Amino acid sequence: DIDVEIEELVEAMTMSGSKVEGVESPGEEISRVVAGKILQVEKHPNADRLQVSKVDVGSEVLQVVTGATNIKVGDYIPVALHGATLPGGVKITKGKLRGVESNGMMCSIQELNLTKDDYPEAAEDGIFILEEGLPLGKDIKEVLGLNETVLDFEITSNRPDCLSILGLAREAAATLKSRFKKPEIKVKEEGDEAHKYASV
Repeated sequence: DIDVEIEELVEAMTMSGSKVEGVESPGEEISRVVAGKILQVEKHPNADRLQVSKVDVGSEVLQVVTGATNIKVGDYIPVALHGATLPGGVKITKGKLRGVESNGMMCSIQELNLTKDDYPEAAEDGIFILEEGLPLGKDIKEVLGLNETVLDFEITSNRPDCLSILGLAREAAATLKSRFKKPEIKVKEEGDEAHKYASV
């Protein structure tokens, strides 16, 4: 358990030999983006490449116009509400697209400053489809774990003991003089016994 401010942790870890190269807060620039569910999708009356959708964001149902083609009724998606901010200083406001009111925006992984490395199953071009059953209206930073701080370490060749999550956790525990809690790993065996197929 780490109970010190991030600045103190960075200083302590660097002084112990695990140099912190950078500190990132992936969700720092994101606000008012929530999990929503698509209830209805219709063709835009004045544009061939746009669709008009109804999206449940927990507290209300919003009309959102989108050009995405990878969405369907029942999909859970990130919705930037009126007044939302996205990485890069992008601000979202309600308005009209080709004469039809849009009260927010559905987000892709790029608009949330994420990549295919983060979410390989996400569409390259299109809206980020979330797992089903999420609480509607839940902050997307909580849903995707973007509200945490990420430390980027430079591990030198003389510290191979820190070249793993457990190694860095052990080093942090020693540096902060706190208890190291090793996770309990359980392996569940399934299927036939191996000796039926191979022997050594």
